[in-house]
Amino acid sequence: MLVSKNNIYETFGTNNPNVVITPNTDYNERFNPHHLIKVALYEEKEVICFINRQPKLYWREDLLQFYPHAGKTNSLNYINQICQLLEDGLEKSSIWLHMNSYHFSFLFDVLVRFVFNYNHENNKERINYLPELEAQPIHFENFLSNYFFDRNFTIEEEHFNSLTQKQKHELGYNCPYLFGVINGLVPTNEEMSFKESKDYPYSIYV
Repeated sequence: MLVSKNNIYETFGTNNPNVVITPNTDYNERFNPHHLIKVALYEEKEVICFINRQPKLYWREDLLQFYPHAGKTNSLNYINQICQLLEDGLEKSSIWLHMNSYHFSFLFDVLVRFVFNYNHENNKERINYLPELEAQPIHFENFLSNYFFDRNFTIEEEHFNSLTQKQKHELGYNCPYLFGVINGLVPTNEEMSFKESKDYPYSIYV
C-alpha cells in the first residue's frame, strides 16, 4: 500500500479533517483516489509499449514529451520498471510503502496526462475509465493538494542547482533523491525501492 499525503485507500468523502473536499458533494462521495491511480498506471503500459515500438532515435524526444520530469533520465527501462513497481506497491495490502521523488515525479507525469485526456473525453469514454464518477470531470488540483506532499520535483534544474544546501533546507527541498530527479539521473535499484513503514503512517482521527 502506497503512502501519500492522505490515505488514498479511504473514501474521499470521509470525515478526515486533513482532506479538503470540493464544493461538489456528489463528486466527493464518488471520487476514489486509489482507483484513479490504478487505472492511470494500467493505461500507462500502452504508452510505454508505444514508445518501445518507435525507433530508438526518437526515444529521448518521446520520453520528454510523455514524461516531462521522469523522462529526463532518458531511460525507457527505468520508466517501465517504476511503473511496474508502483502498480505492484499499490496493491500490496500487507505493508505500507513510502515513496520518494522518483515515484512521485513519475506518478505526476502519468496523472497529469491521464486526467487531461479524461476530462476532455466524451461521457461514454469517461464512464469506461472511471464508472464511479458517472462522467464527472476530475478535480485535479484538489487531488494534488490532498495526496501529494509537494511538487518540488517540478523545479527548474538551473534554479535548484544554484541553491546552497542551507537554502534548499529552508525551502523544504529535502525529499529523498530530489537532486537525482531534477537532474535526470537514472536511479539505482536502492533509490527506486520503496521504504517500508514500521507503523501506520497516518494520524488517527475520530
